[in-house]
Amino acid sequence: MHSHASEVLDGEISYYQEISRDECMRMFDGRYINIAGTAINNLPKNSTFSTPVTFAGTVNTGADCTGTAYSDPYGHWNNVLVQGFVEISLVDYYATVNLNSNRIQLRSGTNCQLTNVQCRDMLEGYAFWEPLPEDNCGSKKYTILYEGYANKTKESKSDRVTYMLETQDITFALSSIGEIKICGHNLIRTEHPKLFVLEDFQEKTFLSKANSPVENLDIFMYVNSKFVYVERHFKSQINQMYYDLLKHKCELERQILTNALSIAVQSPDEFAFRLMKEPGHMAVVAGEVIHLVKCLQVEVKRHDTKECYNQLPVTRREENFFLSPRTRILTRAGTQISCSGAMPPMFNIGTHWLQFLPAPSSVVSPETLRPQTKSTWEYATPRAIAVSGIYTESDLNSLRDHIMFPLEKSSVLNNVAMGMSGKSITGKGISINQFLDPEVLESLANNTWDHLWGRFLTFGTASAGILGIILITRLIKMLIDTILHGYAIYSVYGWSIHLLGTIWNSVT
Repeated sequence: MHSHASEVLDGEISYYQEISRDECMRMFDGRYINIAGTAINNLPKNSTFSTPVTFAGTVNTGADCTGTAYSDPYGHWNNVLVQGFVEISLVDYYATVNLNSNRIQLRSGTNCQLTNVQCRDMLEGYAFWEPLPEDNCGSKKYTILYEGYANKTKESKSDRVTYMLETQDITFALSSIGEIKICGHNLIRTEHPKLFVLEDFQEKTFLSKANSPVENLDIFMYVNSKFVYVERHFKSQINQMYYDLLKHKCELERQILTNALSIAVQSPDEFAFRLMKEPGHMAVVAGEVIHLVKCLQVEVKRHDTKECYNQLPVTRREENFFLSPRTRILTRAGTQISCSGAMPPMFNIGTHWLQFLPAPSSVVSPETLRPQTKSTWEYATPRAIAVSGIYTESDLNSLRDHIMFPLEKSSVLNNVAMGMSGKSITGKGISINQFLDPEVLESLANNTWDHLWGRFLTFGTASAGILGIILITRLIKMLIDTILHGYAIYSVYGWSIHLLGTIWNSVT
């Protein structure tokens, strides 16, 4: 209980409370939030809501207060009463997105990375978004660049999956960074905001394999995808080489341990030398284990003898010893051998090899045995990286024509104008074949033939009419001539056989 109140150090402060994506969606969908044990309901959308909240301590109706411990990102206090105002703004709006640079610009002007799907706005708080609208279905919105099998690799130290493919036409290497649901399909997001991967492609509901529209082709994404593929290729080759080296090293060490264990019982000192890889160690077999003992280093001098030994005769403190080969351990007894010049005992003293017969003398260094390991790793060159990518050759030709057309348009129009005006020009690739397809040529030929045949029919009809008039006139004339000839013959001969001559003028 307190009868008076006083402020503490840093008692007044204003800051943005960190929230998660789920809390933000809960405020949008359920329109409520719980802050410091206080439930705030009926949050309005696209507006700002403010309400008082007691963060720590209690205040009763008698104006008495009780303090308690309180901490926030700016400090920790004991036995305090913390009250304040919570201001909540729930706003949804459209933002500007640049897919090529993978950036999104919020309403306040803050720029964030698009693929992060969240960002802290220093002016308006935390913002969350979807990388692409979920209802953007349609064959013109998405295009299949490749459909078939690809190599899927998963990193052992993380859940990151990489899809790689190298063919004569298509080459890419894409790593997954999350999933997104589009048109009822779970598409895998990649580092490129415009590229997605769909596994187990069964139902073609909104995607179809067709030629890529030239408007969807992105030359920067084409180049960037090649850089990503080269980086993934180098990474896979280096990992494979590292694994190959580790494998050879493991096999070598395994062989060394196997050989060392095989001689542990018969020659413990040799086992200690092989295991420790340096002289000055001994091994003592005790049951089923071997105890390793490290010997102290002492100074000795070579001792001349009249016999040959398998060990090097030395003296220490006026006592004769024998220095064991390889292990460099001192023993009091040595193994005497015959002094043969063909096979003399040889020892490496310092950096020189000496033979003892029994007098010491220099000798040529013996041949050193080396491992005959053959390399099993070979660098795989990305052969098609220079000519293939995420787009096929036909797609690149279409993109090149699309880019070059504005530059060639003025030259083509100038040549056409010169040709239409009757000036001499060279072809330079100009052709009207694209405007005269087979259907147009066939229609033109049919119309010309119909026009000529119609004129011919009109001429034939007029000619037949004229011939008919002439024929009728001749018939009338012949009839009149026959009547006149018959009257003349009748006047001379009367009704007789001579009347048949009226048909022919010459007979009449």
